[in-house]
Amino acid sequence: MKFLLTIILLTVISLIGSRLTFLNRKFSMGFQNILLTGTEYIFIGILLGQMGLGFLDAEAIVQLSPFLIFGLCWIGFLFGLQFEVRNIKKMPRFFFSITIVQSLLTFLLVSAAMTVVFHQFLEVKFSIILIIALTLGSAASCTAQSALAVVDRRHRFSKPRLLNLLRYVSGVDGLLALIFFTLALSILPAAEVSKVNFLNSLEWLGIVLLTGLIPGFILISISRVKFSQQEFVLFLIGTVLFCGGLADMLNHSPLIAGFICGLVTANFCRHHIRALSTVLQAEKSIYIILLLLLGASWHFSSATSLIVACIYFLIRLIGKLAGTYLAIQIWNPGFYLPKTIGLALLSEGGLTVAIILDFKLLYPMLADPIITIIIISIFINEWLSPRFTLAQFKKDQPEKKSPDRDLFLR
Repeated sequence: MKFLLTIILLTVISLIGSRLTFLNRKFSMGFQNILLTGTEYIFIGILLGQMGLGFLDAEAIVQLSPFLIFGLCWIGFLFGLQFEVRNIKKMPRFFFSITIVQSLLTFLLVSAAMTVVFHQFLEVKFSIILIIALTLGSAASCTAQSALAVVDRRHRFSKPRLLNLLRYVSGVDGLLALIFFTLALSILPAAEVSKVNFLNSLEWLGIVLLTGLIPGFILISISRVKFSQQEFVLFLIGTVLFCGGLADMLNHSPLIAGFICGLVTANFCRHHIRALSTVLQAEKSIYIILLLLLGASWHFSSATSLIVACIYFLIRLIGKLAGTYLAIQIWNPGFYLPKTIGLALLSEGGLTVAIILDFKLLYPMLADPIITIIIISIFINEWLSPRFTLAQFKKDQPEKKSPDRDLFLR
C-alpha cells in the first residue's frame, strides 16, 4: 500500500511541476534559475526522504529502481537524439575546440583534486577513491543552459556571437561529460577491482555499446513501416524500456546505453526529429522524479562533506575559467571574448543529476558523499550563475569582423 501511495505522490508532483512556469514571475535571476532547473524538487525529495518525513525511505527507493532505470535511459536517449553529426559540423570548428579544452581541463582538475581530497578523508581502497573522483570530474565538466535562458529572457544582447558560443559550449560539453563518465566506469568496471585491466575495460565498453546499438537499430527497423503517432510513442517507450532493462540485466549504465541508442536514432533514423519532439514532451516530468529521488537519497552524515563540497565548487570554477581562457588563447575566435567567460558556464543541470543517480544505481554503497557534494554545488551554482553570465555581456568592447568565422550567423 505504501509503495502504491509513493508512486501516486511522485506522479502527482511531477505532473503538477511539469506544468508550472516561473519565467514570467518577478523573482531575482538567481532564484528564478533555481526554480527553472527544478532545484526545489531536490528539497521536496529531502523532506520526503529519511532526513525528513521518511516517506521515501531506503526500501521505497529500492522498489522504485525500475522507474529510475527507465528515467535515466530516457534522459540519455533524449540527450543522444540532439547530436546529429551534420548539424554539429555547421558551426565553426573553434567552437568545438573551445568546448573540448574547457571540458577536458575541468574534468582533469576536478578528478585530480577530488582524488587527493578523498584520499585524506576516506579510508578505502584507491580504486574506490578513483572511481568516485572520476565520476565527480565527469559531472563537473558539463554545463546547463538554464542560466543563459534566464539572462537572455531578461536582456537584449548586442553580442550574438558570444551568446551563440556559450549556447554551443553548454549544449555540447555534456557529450564530453558522458564520454568521460563512460571511460571512468570502463577503467574500473567494478569497485572491488584493485587495478586496471585493459581486457576487462574493453569488454565492458563493448557490452555497453551493444546495449545501446541493438535497441537503436530495432527502433530504426520498426519505424520503416507506416504508423500513427500513438504507435510511434509506443515504439519509443518500448525501445527505452528494452534498452534500460538490457543495461540493468547486464549490470551496465542505463544512462550511457540510452545515450548510445539516441545517437544511433538521431543519425540513422529518418523520423529522428519526430522522435525528439515526442521524447521532449515527457522530459520535465521524468526529470522532476529524478530530482525527487536524488533528494530522498541524501544522507548527510558529516560536516566534512560541506568542506569537500566547497572544494569541489572552487575547483570546478577554476577549471571552467582556466579552460576557456586557455582555449581562447590558442584559438582566436576573431571577436571579443571576456577573459572570465568561464563564469558563464557554471550552471549545472539535468545531466549532472543523471550521472550521479546512474552512479548510485551501479554503486549504491559509494554514492552518499557524491550526492552531498552535488546537491550543495547545484544550489550554489544555480544561484550565482545568472549574475556571472550577465556580467560577461556588460563589457562592451567592439567585436572584430572575421568573414570566414561569420558564416554561422548567415
